[in-house]
Amino acid sequence: LIPNGPNGPLCVSETEETGVGAFGGFKRCSNTVAEFDRSNSRNRTWSAEAILSSDFDGPLNFLLGGIYVDSKTTNGDYYVNAFGIDYFASVFGSFTAFGNSLPPAYLGTPFFRNNAIENSLKSYGIFAEAYYDISDKLKLTAGIRYNSDEKFSQARSTLASFLVPYTSTSAFSSPFVAAFDADPGRTGNQLIQERKVKFSEITGRAVLDYQISDRSLLYASFSRGYKSGGINPPLQPIFAVPEGFTPEFVNAFEIGSKNTFANGKFQLNLTAFYYQYKSLQLSRIVARTAVNDNVDADIYGLEAEAIIKPSREVLVNMGFSYLHTKVSSDKFLGNPRDPSGGRSDAVIIKDITNGANCAVTPTVAGNAAAVNAFVGAVNAGLGLRAPTSFGPGTTLTATGAFSICNVLRANQGANFQVQDAGVEVNIKGNKLPQAPVAKFSVGAQYTAFMDNGMTLVPRLDLTYTGDSTGSIFNGNIDKIQGYAQANAQIQLNGQDDKWFVRAFVQNIFDNNAVTGLYVTDQSSGLFTNIFTLEPRRYGISAGIKF
Repeated sequence: LIPNGPNGPLCVSETEETGVGAFGGFKRCSNTVAEFDRSNSRNRTWSAEAILSSDFDGPLNFLLGGIYVDSKTTNGDYYVNAFGIDYFASVFGSFTAFGNSLPPAYLGTPFFRNNAIENSLKSYGIFAEAYYDISDKLKLTAGIRYNSDEKFSQARSTLASFLVPYTSTSAFSSPFVAAFDADPGRTGNQLIQERKVKFSEITGRAVLDYQISDRSLLYASFSRGYKSGGINPPLQPIFAVPEGFTPEFVNAFEIGSKNTFANGKFQLNLTAFYYQYKSLQLSRIVARTAVNDNVDADIYGLEAEAIIKPSREVLVNMGFSYLHTKVSSDKFLGNPRDPSGGRSDAVIIKDITNGANCAVTPTVAGNAAAVNAFVGAVNAGLGLRAPTSFGPGTTLTATGAFSICNVLRANQGANFQVQDAGVEVNIKGNKLPQAPVAKFSVGAQYTAFMDNGMTLVPRLDLTYTGDSTGSIFNGNIDKIQGYAQANAQIQLNGQDDKWFVRAFVQNIFDNNAVTGLYVTDQSSGLFTNIFTLEPRRYGISAGIKF
């Protein structure tokens, strides 16, 4: 079905722009089944900023400024290539063409390609800030900003989406490409999804500083922040996700103090904060593509920093932070790790045409026997098995089956419902991903002063990052355990610090702890991408000041 190659009997399509892959001679062959992904893009960005600030002797000063950014990304591609995709494109394409009395054909593209033809951003901001000394001890800072963001996108996503005759030199010159729709959000079949959005917003901040003494400062601040919305890329296969996402807003409240004691031998800074997010932008993987959702969230926490310098030679610094996060409003999403949503009356379907999952549930909850009988009857007509349990080794109470979601949907009637992303669950109250509850750091250094004016400074640092979650669904499998890292260095400084030589070791104990993760979608096998600490590194660096 897929031509043999000089380097082995199993060939997989290369990543290439015509979309014909192995069927047009663009292939790599080996003795083992190959799977790989690849991304590429071309980027161009330029920006300009101007600021005017005053320095008057009186109580009032100000700052005025503006910024403009123009960026463009072209030829942005993300590919997933696999022998299994080529095999599917060949077999199903051949049977589809034969069944409709058409010339021999395969399904194009024989690899997944998310093609961001162009993504551009034009943004400008105008801002102003005023500083007013109400008294010798009290100072007010007030600022305002206007932002305008315009975004444009041309994209399409393909995966075994339409018939391509074997004689075609480009998948998109196929006579059957008109059946492909890259933009289900518009009437008719579009070969490219094209979107333009524009956002503008006024934000600002206010800060009160109170100087208790020369060594103690209290402050309180409020700021309103904004992050523009955007456009979600097209999906293949098509799932019900938002075409775009709205701007993100945050109301940030903060109070704190900065203090110096014992003639500078001890410094202590304390901060408490509360962030109220509206339409926080969170990313997830759907059909091998990153899409953004909006959720409301609350975040609050504490931070403490201390510097202890008992002598000229010794310095110790410490830091601690506590963070609490939660989704604050109702938001229903399908959990890719459990498309049943925890329901025992659901049947989880693995779609044999695209590898994705859907779930079938009864309209009247609780009728597990009826939904299993329905799927079994449809599958009998497809030559597939009836639903079966996942077995005692899992926590799933639902059953599962191989089937075709579109065929089940066409036959569901009023008694059953096919849910593309699985049974949606409410994530209200869940923790935000990648947000450790606690962090702690401590470092110490000793400065040895030499008679020739040089100094030698050995230093040791230890950090600990607490538990967090890698998914908004907060499952046990998504938990990221807390981890520690130790670093050390020794630095020789020249006279007047005009030069230095440093030897360092990072991650002394070669800890390979997981620092973050995200889960792919079902059509990619639900594998988990993890991020780990960099392995132990050591080296020497040097610098000079002019």
